[in-house]
Amino acid sequence: MRIGELAKRAGVSTSRIRFYEANGLLPPAARLPNGYRDYGDHDLDVVRFIARAQGLGFTLRDVAAHLSSPQGDARKARLQARLEDKLAELDTFLEQVGARRAVMLSLIDELRLTRASA
Repeated sequence: MRIGELAKRAGVSTSRIRFYEANGLLPPAARLPNGYRDYGDHDLDVVRFIARAQGLGFTLRDVAAHLSSPQGDARKARLQARLEDKLAELDTFLEQVGARRAVMLSLIDELRLTRASA
């Protein structure tokens, strides 16, 4: 598939695919006789993985480390551990946001009371 189709199917821009390729996250594509890049289903899987990982808060350095590690159970275990770490970070963040929300609600209530009694 050509770069436009890959981009559309993966939900990213063509420039993003070129960026991934230039930075070694995506192996260089085969070239057709007319010079166009030719991508396969594996490339689509890789681009989708990169986009999904970034959406979950992983850095491109994290993604590159994962993609360059040997495939197998050890790789899956490392990914699971990193996902668990990210989940713990997210839980902490949500607790902090909840605490801030509670303070804001309290301040709003105080302001309502002082305005009502004025």
